[in-house]
Amino acid sequence: MTSYLEANSVDYKLLTRKELRITSSNIANKLISFLDYFIYTLKALLYLMSHPKNVFYFESISVFPLLLFKKVFGLLNTNIFVHYHEYFSKEDYKKQSFFERLGRKYELPILKNAKWISHTNKNRLKFFENDFPTLDASKFNVMPNYPSKLWLINTPKYNSKETLKEAEVIRLLYIGSLSFEGLYLNEVLTQFGNNNKFEITFYSHTSNKNIIDTLKSYQNVKFKGSIQYENIPKLTGKYDVGLVLYKGNSINVRYCAPNKIFEYLALDLDVWCSDKLITAKDYIIDKTFPKMIIVDYTNLETFDFREAMNKIGLNYKQSPYFCEEVYYNLLEKLDESTNT
Repeated sequence: MTSYLEANSVDYKLLTRKELRITSSNIANKLISFLDYFIYTLKALLYLMSHPKNVFYFESISVFPLLLFKKVFGLLNTNIFVHYHEYFSKEDYKKQSFFERLGRKYELPILKNAKWISHTNKNRLKFFENDFPTLDASKFNVMPNYPSKLWLINTPKYNSKETLKEAEVIRLLYIGSLSFEGLYLNEVLTQFGNNNKFEITFYSHTSNKNIIDTLKSYQNVKFKGSIQYENIPKLTGKYDVGLVLYKGNSINVRYCAPNKIFEYLALDLDVWCSDKLITAKDYIIDKTFPKMIIVDYTNLETFDFREAMNKIGLNYKQSPYFCEEVYYNLLEKLDESTNT
């Protein structure tokens, strides 16, 4: 979003938590987390003293400075914009951090004054509307997390291979967090990790030794560590398929269309997405390519990867999912609020 605001000459100030260094001590980490949030709150309060025309906050965890400021000084001349990357039910919130729970508990007065409230998809927005039936639904918006069209600049043109040749290696790509509990990681490694018809590359910030050692124990698996978001477009042309492996262990995950779907498509990769993601099924592509297909990762023995890769009779169609179209409505609302 920040790159879009800059491209449209929108003046903004970004306030985030410092993310102080994590230690091996659970007690120390809690103290560090509290200090981290306390510093963020002070910075935000100081900025609010300048009476900005518009304030855009993300997630309930970010709202506490606004609540304090409203209590003491009021927010009559400030337009509030809110966006949620995640959806947590009332039960889910009980498992979140203290600051996340605190924000959600006292957030309603801020939401009632908001000019804009958005979620990443219509399913999550509907759940949110049911949680807050007293809010004005005309303020609700869907704002998916798509990559920028800048990803298309200086990237190689798609090189179509209509049929999969016998000797060809299918280059699988996974970008993101790794876990055995939340992802079909073991299933993919077992099926493809030592199969010479496949090569799997993982980009992840994980430092979990067990996961890294497991990846490296497979013959055709590469672990390349983390990759900066702005460097992802440089992967265009180096892989064939992007993997989305979520098990769907929570309502938040089941009703999501992960940003990786749209980033893989922007790289001209086919996408093999877990069938447990209900919202993701709205984005199936099987009449053109790159494809976005749904895969049962619990039953990979019967998965016909050759049919999945087959592009005979299909035409290339560039991904339509870019943030510029999504953020246009937000920019209009910001302009309207700034000029009133």
